[in-house]
Amino acid sequence: MPSEFPDLPARTSSTEQQASLRRVAALAAAATSPSDVFAAIAEEVAAVVPPTLVHIWRWERNGSATVVGTWGNVPNPFPARSNWAWEHPDLVALAQAARAGNPVLVPDLWQLRCPLSAKKRDAGIGAAVVAPIAVDGKPWGVIDVGIAQGTPLAERVDERLAEFAELVTPAIASGASQEELVRLADEQAALRRVATLVAHGAPAAEVFDTVVTALGALLDVGSTGLVRFELHDVATVMACWGTFAEGVRVGARLPIGGMNVVSQVARTGRPSLLDNFERYGSGAIGDQAHRVGTSASVGGPIIVAGKLWGAMIAAAQVGNSLAPDAGPRLGQFTELVAAAIANSEARVEVARLADEQAALRRVATKVAHEPPAAELFATVAEEVAGILGGGLDSVVVRYDDEETATVVAVHGERPPSRVKVGESVPVDGSGVVGRALRERRPVRVDDVATADGTMARHAREHGVRAAVACPIVVKGRVWGATIVARYDDEPFPRGTEQRVSQFTDLAATAIANAQARDDVKRLADVQAALRRVATLVAEGAAPIEVFDAVIVQVAQLLGAAQVAMKRVESPREVSILANRGQDPALVYPGLRLSSDGDSVTARVLRTGRSARIDFREEGSGTIADLVRRLNVNTSVGAPVMLEGEVWGVITASWDGRELPPADAEERLAEFAQLVGTAIANADSRDQLEASRARVLTAGDEARRKVVRDLHDGAQQRLVNTIVTLKLAQQASGDREREESLRADALQQAEQAIAALRELAHGILPSVLTHGGLSAAVTSLISRLDFPVEMRVERTRLRPEIEASAYFFIAEALTNVVKHARARRAEVTVAVAGETLRVEVRDDGVGGADPRGHGLLGLGDRVEAHGGLLRIDSPPGAGTLLSAQLPLPA
Repeated sequence: MPSEFPDLPARTSSTEQQASLRRVAALAAAATSPSDVFAAIAEEVAAVVPPTLVHIWRWERNGSATVVGTWGNVPNPFPARSNWAWEHPDLVALAQAARAGNPVLVPDLWQLRCPLSAKKRDAGIGAAVVAPIAVDGKPWGVIDVGIAQGTPLAERVDERLAEFAELVTPAIASGASQEELVRLADEQAALRRVATLVAHGAPAAEVFDTVVTALGALLDVGSTGLVRFELHDVATVMACWGTFAEGVRVGARLPIGGMNVVSQVARTGRPSLLDNFERYGSGAIGDQAHRVGTSASVGGPIIVAGKLWGAMIAAAQVGNSLAPDAGPRLGQFTELVAAAIANSEARVEVARLADEQAALRRVATKVAHEPPAAELFATVAEEVAGILGGGLDSVVVRYDDEETATVVAVHGERPPSRVKVGESVPVDGSGVVGRALRERRPVRVDDVATADGTMARHAREHGVRAAVACPIVVKGRVWGATIVARYDDEPFPRGTEQRVSQFTDLAATAIANAQARDDVKRLADVQAALRRVATLVAEGAAPIEVFDAVIVQVAQLLGAAQVAMKRVESPREVSILANRGQDPALVYPGLRLSSDGDSVTARVLRTGRSARIDFREEGSGTIADLVRRLNVNTSVGAPVMLEGEVWGVITASWDGRELPPADAEERLAEFAQLVGTAIANADSRDQLEASRARVLTAGDEARRKVVRDLHDGAQQRLVNTIVTLKLAQQASGDREREESLRADALQQAEQAIAALRELAHGILPSVLTHGGLSAAVTSLISRLDFPVEMRVERTRLRPEIEASAYFFIAEALTNVVKHARARRAEVTVAVAGETLRVEVRDDGVGGADPRGHGLLGLGDRVEAHGGLLRIDSPPGAGTLLSAQLPLPA
């Protein structure tokens, strides 16, 4: 580089300068585009101050500078519309001087060690002259003249450039104003185009394409895009333009994360700027931007209905930079676009709601007409798939239990797992079918690949990508579920679960109505069956006839293949009273079976409640082995209760692939309870008849005993008395013999009177009649050679009550003397309200048999007066007989 400059050439004539000004003014007056005006000014500068390169720079608010006009005859390192940051300290000093209104001369660019100077030197520039431009008294930019290396500098070249810059300032101001107007006009035109599309109801895809294309032209960037935040960690590309379209397709789902404007907007909900993408861009989205050569990007949030809907992005390519006002301009644009999207989505939502309401009305109408269940479920599956759009299928299932479900309806060209109506499917893993049952709420899986279980695996094999399931809840129980499966990469829209739930609610209503009708019919069937059984009982049919009728009615009500009624014979044994459907060589009336192991009969006997058992997976013992030989897969049992104890068990069984109804236990229990009542009535009638027979027999026996006692006792003595008196009459001449015979007759008469008194005391003691129960019991105890403690109230009662209580005590003490081997006894008689309580207790061996003749007689006597007898006689702990006799008013 030369150390000194040669003499400067003479300055350009004023005439040439005026001619240049007139040409520039003419361009400005002709409303030529601002870029043409700035280019013309750069060319005229070259004529006034002979250079190699001319640049007109405009200062931006962020401290950078944009090339708005240029001219040169060498390769241009700073093309028009490019934006550059003045970061080097030397350039900052130059910029400050120029902004202060002073021209700057740099005779040797080698003095400046910065990227911009290096680019000029590479283009062959050795010196530079910079003159400020002020518009409305404020720094607007500079005219930068680059002079070829080795070219002498003209005299006062900086002053001459400053003078020319001042002369062309009005034209520059006009061009800048026109540029702003053009920008605003373009912006308004673009917004009008978008608004017009929205007003005419254009498809969303067309609106989005128009938006990104217009934004790219307005900001003069390399690429633009519009994304929607469908999920918290995924952005879906709705439209793209420029270089973005080369590497990303519409509909692509990009994971949010790393350092990039999309992720920043998603995380913060605020605008984001990344002006050095080459250094800071990261994440999956950042990697994609790197691949298409992004140097800087800006993003703005799209807020719809107060929620973050998505974002718009603009990006500059390597070698270019974003306009300094790209962020604010993008922000203004996104606000209007958000309004357009809101209007568009509102119309779509209205249309969707209309379609949805129409579908719901169709289903509701179907429900009101009470169609067959299969037809209703098919309608629900079809309507659900219809409102959610194409590319998906729907299935309705009914849960059989916590492990399996049955398909009741399918709709679509390729239902998930190729399931068919009537097919049983497992309910396991973390797929939507199992989760809907366990969680009792709508669930979704956006990526079936993340779920496990049989159904999830089958779904993946048949191309299902995502699924939603909504439970059908009937009377507080999860009856089934409606499942929707999607095959493409698009996620389910927000609110899909709620939309599907509306249809499941209608299905639940229909199922509840159908169940109510079934319940009424079932109740009618049960009542009819019970009436038939009750009629048999009332007509006095034989027990075996009643039992046979019971199992026939149970088989018809539940659709069971095999039914049996068993009676408890002992804690470990039951007997078959009646059966239906079993192999007669294996099961027949009278067969006794051990209740050992685990069977439905054993469970009922242990718990006193209904039970169910699947013999394919569980069960052991005698009955379980027999059931498997009968090809039974599932059995249900219910207890027949009598006086709070399990009297017997009714069992119903299903074979092959048949399964019992879900409420089989409940229905069988209801029937067994009423059957128990019928059996109890029959049993009570038999007991009453037996009791009456025992009472009659006891009365007859008592009368025969009285006859025997009269015949063998008093009657015989009275006959002897008569015979003796006749002999005395015949011996009237023999005084001594006559006296002896009369004495014998008197003795015989006295003995007859004593016998009659003893007999009368056995029938009804006179002391009871005259002295009451207390005196009679005292007299009774006095004749016993046995210690008895007595606590008897002296209150007089009705004669029949006193007689029943007396004979109860007498017979009880007789049993103590004969059988108890007791050391002592106690008698207690007390009045409690309207009841007389009579107790006889001993400390004997206990173990009294309630079915013994003596105790049966006591029970008959107490029950004849409407009373209750309780017998407590544990072995080795004595016996307590307690009678409660109601006292008449």
